[in-house]
Amino acid sequence: MSNIIQRLQIDSASRSVLIIDDDPELAESLKRIVQMFFKECVIATDGEEGLKIYRNKLKANAPFTLVITDLELPKKGGLGVIKEIRALSKSQPILILSAHDDADFMAEAISLEVQGYLLKPLSMPKFFQYLEKILLDPSSSVVKRRHTDPVTRWKLLPELEEFFQSPLSDPVALLRIRVNYLSNIYELVGEEYADEYVSELGTLLESLKINSEGTFYRCSRDEFCLVVKNQNLQFANVLANDMVSIARYFHTSEKGIILNSTLSIGIAYGTENLLANSRLALENIIHPETSGVMVVTQSDEERDQTILHGREVLKMIFQALEEENIVPYVQPIVNASSGDIEIFNSFVRIRQEEKIYGPETFLNVAINTHQMTMITRSMIRNTLSLNDTISPKNAILTVCLADEDLNDDALLSYIQFWTERYRLETSRVAFELVGRAKESLSNSMFPLIKKLKANGYKIILNRFGSGDFNLAYLFELKPDYIKIHPDLIAQIHAEPKAIQIIQKLVDIIHLVGAKAIATHLSTSNEIELLKSIDIDYLQGYAVAAPYEVK
Repeated sequence: MSNIIQRLQIDSASRSVLIIDDDPELAESLKRIVQMFFKECVIATDGEEGLKIYRNKLKANAPFTLVITDLELPKKGGLGVIKEIRALSKSQPILILSAHDDADFMAEAISLEVQGYLLKPLSMPKFFQYLEKILLDPSSSVVKRRHTDPVTRWKLLPELEEFFQSPLSDPVALLRIRVNYLSNIYELVGEEYADEYVSELGTLLESLKINSEGTFYRCSRDEFCLVVKNQNLQFANVLANDMVSIARYFHTSEKGIILNSTLSIGIAYGTENLLANSRLALENIIHPETSGVMVVTQSDEERDQTILHGREVLKMIFQALEEENIVPYVQPIVNASSGDIEIFNSFVRIRQEEKIYGPETFLNVAINTHQMTMITRSMIRNTLSLNDTISPKNAILTVCLADEDLNDDALLSYIQFWTERYRLETSRVAFELVGRAKESLSNSMFPLIKKLKANGYKIILNRFGSGDFNLAYLFELKPDYIKIHPDLIAQIHAEPKAIQIIQKLVDIIHLVGAKAIATHLSTSNEIELLKSIDIDYLQGYAVAAPYEVK
């Protein structure tokens, strides 16, 4: 905890906080705590006073760094205060501290994009986590107001964006550098040691740009950018490959643990669209978690339709989110013994101009541009809204969760709100851990899964039987359903031993108290073979195709 306190005290002389709470004893206690991190601490005892103080600071061009407010306030309620602050400043960081754990309050607060919702009595570790995210995360609006990153002492993303707002007369190279596995390092050894690793890695990278006019920027926790002027593309490519090679052998030792990572670098070259092209170059590295270099130039952009396609897809995603055109398609999952529909698997689609687009069109772009959390929220709301429409009425509705979703602190409140709104029992809602969410599970992701289970929601693991999934997690997560990997299902005709292997997997699934689901079934013969080994549920086109519920 002391390390977090020391980090939070960085730049405290430039910060201010407004506390709005009608409990004077609590407000004064909170003020004593936050005075370590904020030079100015102002208390308001009702909503109207809080708004008046906030407006005066805004008029003086000295906005508060943070607003902490209760929901139950005299004269003007907390939600009303937040709405008016949001009308004045969309980026103002706001924390709610309230005794209310009602789903309606939480969901409305979440919709106003507050940075956190804390319940009284205050949990100090959770409070410090929120402060750390608001005050120190490079992507936060507070950090963006600073000029340099405290770890690397490099400039930040807003200055890079400002640099590219002015027309360039001569071509430059932009190297977008991703430090792979950096989030794992932060989780493994903590902020202090991980920051030391980043600082030393930054110093190493700086030493490589010999005889070139270049400026480094820290754009996010795990992403750097380097602008290289007065050099050709070949120089930038050689420099990037040198960085990748040297970083592969660079390591530090902290707490007796060897820390090392790899770099992936996307290069854009030219005078226009460098930020977008460097992002696309980075996204196009074949294995996102391994090292490599990819180049996109303006001439590539002009002739390569995939780059233009990527931009169009991103526009399509934004438009679909804004116009609520995220559409769930459902596929029935039937009981293998009775043939009854017991589960509806929900798959994401996007509707645009009366056309329906599947995930193969937009999923990679959505993941790489961090839009999956918003898409998942739309899918939760839209899937649960089918409760009055689907048949049979008692079937379970499922929604897929990716790794980003499992780190969303506010997601449980959002799920609970829409579950109640559509009059669903929690036992009729299941969440399927898909893709990397299943294989990259970490201790930080367990709390949400355990809370979902504790509240009666069901958990589904998919693609069991391949990848790096740790079998010990089955005891920790206690999933209700487990889907067998479709590649194994596909082998049951060609490989005689495949059905025996699947039988063993079904035995393991039953041993941990879960039900086994066979997916991607395409023939009636597959169905009959799987029924013979006591599979619990069947899914695939041989059972029923996905469809939109009208």
